[in-house]
Amino acid sequence: MTREQVVSAVASGLPFTLRMADGREYFVPHHDYISLPPKASYVIVYDDEGHFTVLPLLTMTGLQSTDPERTTG
Repeated sequence: MTREQVVSAVASGLPFTLRMADGREYFVPHHDYISLPPKASYVIVYDDEGHFTVLPLLTMTGLQSTDPERTTG
């Protein structure tokens, strides 16, 4: 995955899921749930409990748009 692909997904305003090489998936329901530091090779995804996960772009294997009906919390 490239940073530009993630930026594009965030800019779409639609929920999406990031898929990782280890099989884990991270749901991003809204742009407030993801941070893209300038020029960084990672993104930070937050959950509803206030936890965060740092995800290296090199280990991302895909990005899938998610049904807008899906909600968190």
